[in-house]
Amino acid sequence: MRTGVVVVGAGPAGASAAIRLAREGFEVALVDRARFPRAKPCGEFLSPGATPILEELGVRDAVESAGALRLERVRIDAHGASVELDFPDDLGAPAWGYSLSRFALDAILVDAARGAGARVFEGTRVEEVRLGPSGAAIRARGPDGEPHSFEAALVIGGGGRACPVARAIGTRRRLSRPRFDLLAHWSDEAADRSRSPAERTCALVVRGDSYVALAPVEGGRWNVNCVVPRAAFRATRDPAELYRRSVAAVTPPGTMPEEEVSASDVTSFRTRSATADRALLVGDAALFLDPFTGQGIWLALRSAALAADVAARALASGRCDRAALSGYDAARRTEFAARLRVSRALQTILYRPAAARWLVRALGRNRRLARTLAAATGDLSPSESVWSTGFGARLLAAGMPVGSRVTP
Repeated sequence: MRTGVVVVGAGPAGASAAIRLAREGFEVALVDRARFPRAKPCGEFLSPGATPILEELGVRDAVESAGALRLERVRIDAHGASVELDFPDDLGAPAWGYSLSRFALDAILVDAARGAGARVFEGTRVEEVRLGPSGAAIRARGPDGEPHSFEAALVIGGGGRACPVARAIGTRRRLSRPRFDLLAHWSDEAADRSRSPAERTCALVVRGDSYVALAPVEGGRWNVNCVVPRAAFRATRDPAELYRRSVAAVTPPGTMPEEEVSASDVTSFRTRSATADRALLVGDAALFLDPFTGQGIWLALRSAALAADVAARALASGRCDRAALSGYDAARRTEFAARLRVSRALQTILYRPAAARWLVRALGRNRRLARTLAAATGDLSPSESVWSTGFGARLLAAGMPVGSRVTP
């Protein structure tokens, strides 16, 4: 098959890139080894900053119709100190994020890509990607083992950590804090599926060098995942027992796991470059954060928007070499560099009991600082607002209170 663009991987990054380019009139083939809908281990939280992107893609109504819950705040419990962060409502986006299973979300995006004109190849595993001066050649096998071959002016890799396009580029990754995520959904059949205000909250519980994240999802269920050091995961003979011990104190009363525990590597990494001649990487294939700050789906959607913009210009010009695609790397640095620094700083602090308790109590004393942090980690404002001297000075002042007065 000859086409303008082949997108490998139909998760949020790949599918949304396919939607954007197909709407621009380019021929797009979207290829994924899975059949949709399908389950996917994930924190399943779309930060408030993702909502305008869902609007751009034309899928917000479908997301709400699928039963997405509106989560209005994040509760952090770090080594016994706790604070609630509410999302601000004055930054041009809703003051809440969505919680929706990847089973539902990914199928919505794949259907939207198909509706935009992309040809979707489900159950098709990419075996080889070759990049040459005249184009990209992709070899794959369909659901019945039949061979498929694609020739394209450009290939976009959205296939996650093990993306075959990333392997073809040979990109180098910088890794940090090796960790594994253990995850399962818990059922709560007696729950009011509209959820009470108290339940429209994400919870993050940090203990030692591990944490548990808890969020309600559609259908009266809960997404419960715990992230542990890779050494602890490899040392255990029973990951399910490690999971049960880790989440026992935080799971809602009356709930029970409805599936086997899934394990996945969530070691953070970033690539020096997400471009090559005839190729771009989007989403987790290029940048992966420990799900600590809940920004993974937003990062996928936003990186796809940046990539589609650069790709459309390159395709229209007839040049898809690395020089023509270099604007994507520049845009990624501008968009994500500060967020990476904030994510690493938060993890460094919250895994240290004394520092974590100090930070959480300071945020509890100064609501303005708490709103600033919520806006940055909720993708509502640039992370530079947290990485500024002024924020640091106010945080230090809040950490040394006079009396117990709360700053408005």
